[in-house]
Amino acid sequence: MTGDDADHGAEYHLREALRHLNEARETGDLRKTNDVALEEVSDTVASVLNEYDQDGQ
Repeated sequence: MTGDDADHGAEYHLREALRHLNEARETGDLRKTNDVALEEVSDTVASVLNEYDQDGQ
C-alpha cells in the first residue's frame, strides 16, 4: 500500500466515523454524558479532514 492509498483509506474511515457519529447524534442514540466528548472528537476529526482537503488543493 502506497502513502497515497493509506491517506485515502484513513480519510475514508474518518469520514465514515463522522457520518456515524452525526447519525447517532441526530437520532438521539448518544448518551448525554458522552455527547460532549464525542462532539470534541467529531470536531477534531473534521479539523483534520479540513486540513487534509486544504493540503490536497
